[in-house]
Amino acid sequence: MVETEPRPRKPSLARGCELPAGRPRLQGSPVCGNCGACRSRPLPLSFAVHCGFLTIMFLPLNASASATDLPHECTFAEADWRILSRFWHPIAFCHEIKERPVAARLLDVDLVIWRTANGLSVARDLCPHRGTRLSAGRVDADQLICPMHGLHFDPAGLCTRIPSNPDQNARISPRLRLQSLLTQERFGILWTCLSDEPAWPLPDWPGLRDPALRKVFVPANTWAAAASRHVENFNDVAHFPWVHKETFGGSEEDRFPSYKVTDTDYGLTFDLGYDEGGNRFPDDVPGDSRHVVYTYELTYPFSTIIIIKPNDSWYVQYFADTVCPVSAYETKIFQVATDTTGAPDEAFLIRESLTINDEDKALVEAQRPQDLPLNVRDEVHIPADAMSIAYRRGLVRHFGLGGDLFR
Repeated sequence: MVETEPRPRKPSLARGCELPAGRPRLQGSPVCGNCGACRSRPLPLSFAVHCGFLTIMFLPLNASASATDLPHECTFAEADWRILSRFWHPIAFCHEIKERPVAARLLDVDLVIWRTANGLSVARDLCPHRGTRLSAGRVDADQLICPMHGLHFDPAGLCTRIPSNPDQNARISPRLRLQSLLTQERFGILWTCLSDEPAWPLPDWPGLRDPALRKVFVPANTWAAAASRHVENFNDVAHFPWVHKETFGGSEEDRFPSYKVTDTDYGLTFDLGYDEGGNRFPDDVPGDSRHVVYTYELTYPFSTIIIIKPNDSWYVQYFADTVCPVSAYETKIFQVATDTTGAPDEAFLIRESLTINDEDKALVEAQRPQDLPLNVRDEVHIPADAMSIAYRRGLVRHFGLGGDLFR
């Protein structure tokens, strides 16, 4: 039998893969001929590898000239990633960062968090020497130490020691520094921004900013859903009697009154009265149900506080929800609560909050499309959707999210 040259593998794109819009092309990268999204566009090498079209071992010699801050295999459209990267986002509860470095991920970017004498530091989880994950290292005297070669980095990200250097007094290249990020610690949450120029302020939550009121931290949870889908669910009211009937939902026959959504300097707000089923408030007011007024205050893009005031009561609960967009389809949820007792029942609030979250989780994760439709004509709306419509329009009007895929 005569041997023939093996036939070249036909380019193919894995089902469900999408070309990250705007990814720069490295010199010599191929063009995928099977994908309608990228047929007319060069296919980045990293994407080609991801789709099984091309296998490479070495970066091209001129790879640094084409370098981008966009993360490898980014799940966001490039334009949306660049907009979202300029916001503050939560990445951890401060009290959970102890003596060891902690890994986190934000907008597909791997991060490392470590504690120093002056607070918490955050950087990209990448040693500039050989690309090692620094979160696998350790902290000693405020220095983050790489697990592979022991390079030491100070809280500002500067390399201060190379243990293998024969001359320990030799000058260390300024290129040996971490990609450090801005940080803020507020409400017991660590916030960071991938940009040096944040485009929007942090939330300023009433109640939770009062040091006299003890805070309760609900254990963080991760959902397989877009951050925007979670935010819409958290600000939705019409699902209460259907989804939360075992916790606080009222009758399925409830009619929700029309409400007005108002623009604020930070986002959106609205008030709504509701008859809750059960009586979950520690104010000694009797009854099998309670009429409450909810005040929602949303700070763009993904943070909301609900102020809950039962009628005829001194009691007020403040419940804040903010989320980290780990990727386009993975969201880590941080929730903090307090109330006017000054010392809320921690066990009860955590148990109730986790139960409510679990009632929502499977439904939100199963929503399709996974991406939030920002064109309000793409879905059919009902009167109770006033907040949802205002939120979608605001994301477009104020920030330009959801623009053309290949702009």
